[in-house]
Amino acid sequence: MLHTGTEYSSSTAMTGNPYTLPPKRTKDLDQLCDRLGFHFGRMGLLNEALTHSSFASETPGAKDYERLEFFGDAILKFVISEYLLERFPDYDEGQLTEIRSVLVSDKTLAELADKLNLSKYILLGRQVQMRPSIVAQSFEALLGAVYTDLGLIQVQNLIVRMFGNLATNVDRDEIKDNFKAELQEYTQARAQGVPIYTVSQVDGPAHDPLFSVSVAISGQVIGQGEGKSKKAAEQCAAKAALEALTKDKSASK
Repeated sequence: MLHTGTEYSSSTAMTGNPYTLPPKRTKDLDQLCDRLGFHFGRMGLLNEALTHSSFASETPGAKDYERLEFFGDAILKFVISEYLLERFPDYDEGQLTEIRSVLVSDKTLAELADKLNLSKYILLGRQVQMRPSIVAQSFEALLGAVYTDLGLIQVQNLIVRMFGNLATNVDRDEIKDNFKAELQEYTQARAQGVPIYTVSQVDGPAHDPLFSVSVAISGQVIGQGEGKSKKAAEQCAAKAALEALTKDKSASK
């Protein structure tokens, strides 16, 4: 959904300052609020959470979602961490971290955002195409906007409602192999072959080992990870490799 810059007269950061929205945009945001199950007191915050930097740069007075995304990312990790501590009281730090890393990944965020049809409401610049990473970032910004406008209880309820069942699925190992699968899809799509995992070191006693694993693509080590099992270490290495590859790709743009 694209709107011309002439429709917007002012902006709001995380301040609650007035933001004049055109009637059609207000109607669209009301529709999204119906999907969320609650309405904003400051609709400008919701609009900001759904405004990509490419649109803001073309639209005088518009504010992009980057500050709210920063805030929403912290809120998401806090609420998910608290939920996992209560949901899995016998799990250690490594197990909790593994589940959380899947839940807060861009892939998971984009999939959950699709249930809200969030991409329909995100404002993009004229030359920018919608990407899963943009949808994921805007979803985090949305969480930041919910907290800012409606408080912690409301954003906790939203996160638990959307992520709760998924946490159980991750724990059952239905999607724990996300990072290895994602990395292989990434490399094969670019004709780089299959990632090769190598155990570089095993520390600790036999009953409580710590595995160190590296992953190489086309003969070059891209990521390293540690875990209480070889599988967990491979997942960590795959995640590090994906982050490195994504960062390099972003930097080259």
